[in-house]
Amino acid sequence: MKRFVFLLVFLLSVKVSVRAANIPDLTEIRSLYDQSASSKTAARQLLEMLTKLDLQSDPLMVCYKGAAEMIQAKYAFSPISKLSSFRKGKLLIENAIARDRDGIEMRYLRFTIQTNLPGFLGYSGEIENDKQFLLKKLDVVNDKVLKNNIITYLSASKYCTEAERKKLIK
Repeated sequence: MKRFVFLLVFLLSVKVSVRAANIPDLTEIRSLYDQSASSKTAARQLLEMLTKLDLQSDPLMVCYKGAAEMIQAKYAFSPISKLSSFRKGKLLIENAIARDRDGIEMRYLRFTIQTNLPGFLGYSGEIENDKQFLLKKLDVVNDKVLKNNIITYLSASKYCTEAERKKLIK
């Protein structure tokens, strides 16, 4: 019986270790995401880091994978490839947010994506909701890098009013 319990504990710890090893480094993911807007190489690296993730993976990482898919559309030549990347990315982002509605970083990612997409794609319906969510929850963000990224992006956004910008800078 002792051997069985030991074996069970061992197998569970190995499974947890393997699962933890498959989670990419958030600092590197954020850096590549920021660079992806202007670097095709960074965009490709970001997507490659997240390729092995599936819909059951950590919602934040799934959301980053969705954003990475959408960024691929910027660098694709074919309109069919662009639309395919957009659709894959949208599915991943919406799946991740549905699994964690209060994920501040995921709402920030969706806001950055939706505010940069052409209107004809019809993926702009959550801009105002995400902006209000971010403004409301900003005070509880403990991650200084994330908080600074949100403040910087919102401050420069055409979707924020002057009054909202002043509250951000306070």
